[in-house]
Amino acid sequence: MISKRHYGFNLIELLIAITVVGIVATIAFPSYQNSVRKGNRTDGHKALLEALSGMEQYFYSENTYTTDLTKLGYSSTTNVTTEQGHYTLSVASPTKHCPITSCVTLQAKAIHNQMPDGDLTIDTRGQKLPLDKW
Repeated sequence: MISKRHYGFNLIELLIAITVVGIVATIAFPSYQNSVRKGNRTDGHKALLEALSGMEQYFYSENTYTTDLTKLGYSSTTNVTTEQGHYTLSVASPTKHCPITSCVTLQAKAIHNQMPDGDLTIDTRGQKLPLDKW
């Protein structure tokens, strides 16, 4: 008796392969998204450091900081979108502990797909928050 040779996959083998691929994808995709968000964080860091540099230059010429980003050369007074579009940049309102005459806090608010990563802040005293994002 001559046996027939079967080529290819049967249905059970195909279902097992699809299940394995599905399990690997559910584990790998969230890790990939976190890596992308971490990489996108540099967009916020760069924008905050550039704005902080502009604030320092403004302070040296005017002897005060400003809440108006147009005075630093930006196109809008608040909520300036960063270069890659992952954050909006703004100046926090002055507080008793950080008056505009001696201190300013800049914020990068995460938008779109970057929102799960959270917002970034930096002030002229060198405080960067949240610490684990810098």
